Amino acid sequence: MADERATPAIPLRGSWTAESEFLAPAAPDTTPAPPDTIRWRRLILKYATAIIALYVLATAARVYLRKYYIFLPDYVHSGFTPAPVVQGPTHIFFLITDHFEPLFSVQRAQHFADRYRAMAMQHRDSTGRPPQHTWFYPGDQVSPGVLGVLRQLTSEGLGEVELHYHHANDSSETVEVAFRSAIVRFQKFGFLKTVDGRTAFAFVHGNEGLDNADGELCGVNDEIRILHNLGCFADFTFPAVYHLAQPPFVNSLYAARDDPEPKSYRHQFPLLDLKRGAADLMIFQGPLVLAPSWSLRRLFVDVDDGNIHPGMPAGPTRVRRWVNARVHVAERPDWVFVKVFAHGVSTPADEDEVVGEHFEEALTDLEQHYNDGVRYVLHYVTAREAYNLAMSAASGAKGDPSAYLDSEIPPYIATVRPIVVSPPTTASPAP
Repeated sequence: MADERATPAIPLRGSWTAESEFLAPAAPDTTPAPPDTIRWRRLILKYATAIIALYVLATAARVYLRKYYIFLPDYVHSGFTPAPVVQGPTHIFFLITDHFEPLFSVQRAQHFADRYRAMAMQHRDSTGRPPQHTWFYPGDQVSPGVLGVLRQLTSEGLGEVELHYHHANDSSETVEVAFRSAIVRFQKFGFLKTVDGRTAFAFVHGNEGLDNADGELCGVNDEIRILHNLGCFADFTFPAVYHLAQPPFVNSLYAARDDPEPKSYRHQFPLLDLKRGAADLMIFQGPLVLAPSWSLRRLFVDVDDGNIHPGMPAGPTRVRRWVNARVHVAERPDWVFVKVFAHGVSTPADEDEVVGEHFEEALTDLEQHYNDGVRYVLHYVTAREAYNLAMSAASGAKGDPSAYLDSEIPPYIATVRPIVVSPPTTASPAP
């Protein structure tokens, strides 16, 4: 016989009051939402959908018109690649490659030199060395007076001079003659000739047209071979994010081998192929980073290619992007190269961005946050020295990187290094 005092079964749908009296579930509220509420919900959904669609279309247009599609596949792929494990401090090698175009004006060059000298002497890396500027001076705009100004800067240990050249619709024969003529004029000032008598130089192609990459601003499909035969060891043109010339690879250092087609550097080869004679030039790229932004004009995404100009001044935020791009050689992930570029004397505004307060803020940030001697060690280097370091890294170099600054290509005749500098300084570790 069932126990009459047993607890009654609790129905699945129901609730209890505070006095433990069971109540039936309340009937659902079937009162329709006010018409105004429904109308607002629909409007919000409609406008949100339209905004999203417009943003997607604008982004697609930006990718196409700005030619980001050339590098985006590799950029996305690299984003899924695990960061390398680093033992000990990371060495940061900072270099600026200046497309230095004063248009024959000695006065403009001298004004820049005076400002740069005063700015550079306020900064030091881990070895006590001031910032090192690499002036890629146009061989198609040679002025002896400007070269004289640059010779003075290099003799003071503030940087080195390399070859920049603009040309279009050339042939292999005509461009070789033009390059040779420019090299001879540079070498009269001690540039592009090493202390052991070799002709050697780094190169930046005017208008990013290396190896006839866009079919117009060059004309020479075998330009990489010609440059190699004349003594060029590396090209520092890239990135070139708005141009067909942009390599399909980003944030990398690699060897290029000439072939009969334009844009031979579209194929990537190991750096050691340069030593084996199986490649012609190193392609030395600077950082290329996609970063969130508050700029509506940029659709809230900055494409930071290391270009310093009035629209994108240098500063601590960009310094962090550049370092985090981690441009390195696989054998030494603890050696990170930060190559930035500018047109430092093209206009007064461009000059301000290279020798003014914004660039000084960037240098100060490097010295305070990437030079503590524990997590980071900062080195200011030239393009030639960066090439030597990269080749040494590919060869398995160990120990102090300073030992490899002149390992492959020795200093140029115009360069006197080191200069008298203050004792090495290190900053306190960043919080």
